[in-house]
Amino acid sequence: MFTHTDLIRLMTSESPSAVSIFLQTHPTGKEVRQDPIRLKNLLADARTKLTRTSLTEAEADALLQPATDLLEDREFWQHRSTGLALFIGQDQLDDFHVPLDFEDRVVVGHAFDVRPLLPLLTADGQFRVLTVTSESARLYTGSRHDLVLDTTAGLPERASVENDYENPVQASPPARPRVGSANISNAQVYGDGPPDFRKALLQEFVGAVAKAVDKLNAADPQPLVLVADAEVGGHFQHDAHLGSMLIGVVHTNPASLDVRELHDLAYPEAKSRLDSGRVDAIAKAAELLGRGDQGATSVLPDIVRAAYRGQVDTLLLGEGEPVWGRYDLDADRLETGPAFEASGEDLWASAAVQTLQHGGSVHLTKPDELPDQAAAVALLRF
Repeated sequence: MFTHTDLIRLMTSESPSAVSIFLQTHPTGKEVRQDPIRLKNLLADARTKLTRTSLTEAEADALLQPATDLLEDREFWQHRSTGLALFIGQDQLDDFHVPLDFEDRVVVGHAFDVRPLLPLLTADGQFRVLTVTSESARLYTGSRHDLVLDTTAGLPERASVENDYENPVQASPPARPRVGSANISNAQVYGDGPPDFRKALLQEFVGAVAKAVDKLNAADPQPLVLVADAEVGGHFQHDAHLGSMLIGVVHTNPASLDVRELHDLAYPEAKSRLDSGRVDAIAKAAELLGRGDQGATSVLPDIVRAAYRGQVDTLLLGEGEPVWGRYDLDADRLETGPAFEASGEDLWASAAVQTLQHGGSVHLTKPDELPDQAAAVALLRF
């Protein structure tokens, strides 16, 4: 999954020529064979745009070669979602297969265009899904679009533990004559019986999972949906201390669910909670702007400056056109205009990245959701 770390790394990459390519892909169907052809056409478009700047044809070909090599890479085309984003720079190629429906396009400039990927990082699209069975626990990072297994979660694995219960299969029944060894009655066994032992082991395992999830939530609070059968789910809810971060419980055994089925079950549990943050922020923006409160602004230069200075608590960004330009933080100078399309950056995307980097939240909104048809509104911390 595309992460905040990926976003910041791309935005801080330094390359004299940065190529961003977005392509709609098809995991199945007859269109699958057309995807490499469409990428080839987009690379040709990128080559043309690069040679219109300061690169020669040979330099453009060398820059694009790592992406060109993907055209014949069968394994690469076997691992696809509905969208492909490629970022090509000097000695750099990053590819992300993401569950977004892109319009095919190429952007060439001095900075990567990351705005099409922002829907994956918005505050109303982030949650966790925890699946627990008697045998294993898994944690997923979720968005409104997809789930991705978190392989770094460090959840405990179910230990194979032997108890000291011994079934007296070698004992003679009390009514039978003694033959060889001394008679042992069924009462003379040691350790919990199998049902009690399994229950104790399950409670211990689920308790360890709850402790690990509590630790993760303390470091990085995110809403969580639990998917487990009633018994396992009951033990987890008893042991965990997630409070309001536990936003939904689905009582079913997740062992047989694939990732898509799991997402279809979990996201409805999270949706109302996730949407509420955006709805509340829009209402607060309308209130503050309506009375002229300086705690909110819809002016582009003010939003960009505040984002770079860490003042933006919440950024409401409309799904409008980019504003190409450049902001110099040290000189506090902001420039915009068509001339920056090839050499500048999308200032709205930069404001979003800076907001996220300083611990703020970003919500993408429809054009008619923001007050006064604003392109964006920033709610300020100070």
